[in-house]
Amino acid sequence: MLIAYRLSENGPEAIPLDENGRVPAEAVWVDVMQPTPEEDRVTEAFLGSSLPTREETQEIEFSSRFYTEDGATYMTATLLTGIEVGKPVLTPFTIVVAGDRIATLRYEDLRAFRQFLARATKPSSGCTSTPAVFLGLVEAIIDRSADVLEKISADVDRINQEVFARRSDPRRPARKLEMLIGEIGMQGDLAGKQRESLASLERLLQFAGLALSGPFTKGAAKARLKLAGRDTRSLEDQVAFISNKINFLLDAGLGLISVQQNEVIRILTVATGIFFPPTLIGTIYGMNFKDMPELGWSLGYPLAIVLMVASAVVPYLYFKRRGWL
Repeated sequence: MLIAYRLSENGPEAIPLDENGRVPAEAVWVDVMQPTPEEDRVTEAFLGSSLPTREETQEIEFSSRFYTEDGATYMTATLLTGIEVGKPVLTPFTIVVAGDRIATLRYEDLRAFRQFLARATKPSSGCTSTPAVFLGLVEAIIDRSADVLEKISADVDRINQEVFARRSDPRRPARKLEMLIGEIGMQGDLAGKQRESLASLERLLQFAGLALSGPFTKGAAKARLKLAGRDTRSLEDQVAFISNKINFLLDAGLGLISVQQNEVIRILTVATGIFFPPTLIGTIYGMNFKDMPELGWSLGYPLAIVLMVASAVVPYLYFKRRGWL
């Protein structure tokens, strides 16, 4: 899908391609999502330089994500998406700046992108130039990252309450710790993906400050670029704090599971100590030797019962006194 935009006083306005299927001359920004080969050629003609392939945007080398070629500056960040549908994934998002023209290349319907369009089309947005489009996109991505971190933090706090808070109703069964461990793992995965996304975004801002020139790094644009960098670093600090809290909850959950298992073993051990003496007495009188004097004794059976009960009660009272029960 390819959409061309021109910039007016009201922000970006989508315009159709011309009769030859090319981007009109008044277009300043082209957004391409999951491009076809034909859309690749149209966008490359608009920029005057080639577009990277999806495999190239997914390379981990810095030189494969951030470079200048044929007068165009290429910057690729890894963004977290799919949280709304419960399938969080990392996807590449490429911004290409060639003079006063800009192109964005993406493979997912990013919520940050939709938020930027909704904001940029307002008359007061000030999104009337290529630097404003670039900075507005970056700021929308940062805002979306902050929203994701707020969601993760709220979920982690909820899990913390379920792990440690006492239930007001003792008859209400507590949630299984095994399920909470699974939720903690999911939040840890989200936090890890968000940390990777923020790290790539910080590298993009650093590279933009060095590679872009002119209106991108002067005046208000320069101040916005620096502020975006500070916001990104503060979010990285926040995700590091959340990750530490998740690790603590994971260790605490595993520790509580171990405590519960030890409690079960303790109860079984105490029960074994209580019922061992009656079992011993019953085993002795269950032997079938001919010369056992109690076999002919009329009080032998009730006495054996009394001995078994007493041998169970005495250990029970002793364990109770010692606080083992």
